[in-house]
Amino acid sequence: MQNALSDTTLYDSGRFPLWFRVPALIFGIGVLWLGAAITADRFLGLSLGMSFRGLHGSALLASLGCLGVAAPWIYVWFVQSRVVFDAAHQELVAGSRGYFRWHERRISLIAAQAIHIHHVRGGGPFGGREWRVILEFANGRTEHLIDVSRRVESFEKSLAATTNLPVTVHDRVT
Repeated sequence: MQNALSDTTLYDSGRFPLWFRVPALIFGIGVLWLGAAITADRFLGLSLGMSFRGLHGSALLASLGCLGVAAPWIYVWFVQSRVVFDAAHQELVAGSRGYFRWHERRISLIAAQAIHIHHVRGGGPFGGREWRVILEFANGRTEHLIDVSRRVESFEKSLAATTNLPVTVHDRVT
């Protein structure tokens, strides 16, 4: 993703600390194994170490529930976000690591006139707050760059310095 000669990293969320990622991965794989064990026992008649024959209820719903619980805990192992300024092409590159690969989106700054950082309500289960970074262009178009979980003033300063665009922070929660 990065060419050392022309790219500047403006923001890198980093990965969760190893002391959190390892137990999260173990828990996620354990719950995933539980879902597989329920499915194998109830539908295929195979035992993966535990018998679920005496249980009542939907085995399919239980297996899907296990998958739904395991997926975010396993995702913790992989998740990472990064914003890089590509000076050669005058672009911001927003990248995120998913389950299987690195996803990146390039946004040209040719017609950009400002960068806005909004404090917004997060969509998480606990109603947290996030900071949404949006680029505004001369023709009135806006482009979402990235959401960050906490305000990083060094990110704001590096955005302004490298892109030569005004950065406006909107503290009021929307």
